[in-house]
Amino acid sequence: MYEYNKVYQELADILNDKDVEKIYRNFRGMQVNFPMRLYFRDSVKKEIAKQKGIINIKDLAVQTGYSVYTIRRIINELKADNIMN
Repeated sequence: MYEYNKVYQELADILNDKDVEKIYRNFRGMQVNFPMRLYFRDSVKKEIAKQKGIINIKDLAVQTGYSVYTIRRIINELKADNIMN
């Protein structure tokens, strides 16, 4: 079997060969940047609005990759919009 180029080998170390081949077929020749945060801010905001008062800010920050400060800011935005009180 052939050896993967470096970036594909790094992916193979965390995925499997089949997934690496899918990535290769779909993205070869492209530059792909991965944002620091996995989740879109608006979806985090919607989830916070759903949870209302049962939010553990620190856990949510760890789970979403957003800072505690940003989570608090989102909560304050929701309160200002009378979505959360």
